[in-house]
Amino acid sequence: MMRLFIALPLPPETEEALAKIIFVLKQKGGRVKWVAPKNIHITVRFLGDTDENRVPDLSNLIDRVAAKYEPVHTTIDSLGAFPTLSRPRIIWAGLQDNVETLEKLAREVELGVRELRFPKEPKGFKPHLTLGRVREPFGLESLTSYLQAYKIDPINTCFDRLILFKSTLTPQGPIYDRLHEVMMGNNSK
Repeated sequence: MMRLFIALPLPPETEEALAKIIFVLKQKGGRVKWVAPKNIHITVRFLGDTDENRVPDLSNLIDRVAAKYEPVHTTIDSLGAFPTLSRPRIIWAGLQDNVETLEKLAREVELGVRELRFPKEPKGFKPHLTLGRVREPFGLESLTSYLQAYKIDPINTCFDRLILFKSTLTPQGPIYDRLHEVMMGNNSK
């Protein structure tokens, strides 16, 4: 069994811009497990523990979906938290432009994985970039007040590929291996 998910990765220059934001947020305290910038992505569909013989069907699915979409240009323009800024569990960066296209792409992936007999995604798709996960719900006052007041300089970015990732959890953080990668708008890697 492999722990799998389908995602849209960030270009290196966007990872660098988000790394600077994370650096500033780290200084505000709180027990938060910050995501390594190279691991920041939009999760299109988390699949969980999956038999490795399903990888070819999943690869075919992302080939089909990615071929229908041109690269998606968007702007990262906000910071927030799930469920709320006053009780954060996930700290995220939000997107402004072409969110509907990302939602449509995610719906197609969801329909495809359902055809492959994966269970329905209970949470639905909310396009965001996870920056950190709160480990303990106390000592966050400085961080949450900073997040509420923070104005992000808009970061233009582009999602140009769809990837099937394998996630291996380690004490140092997850290791992501790209099992299948396809450029948006065509079927070549």
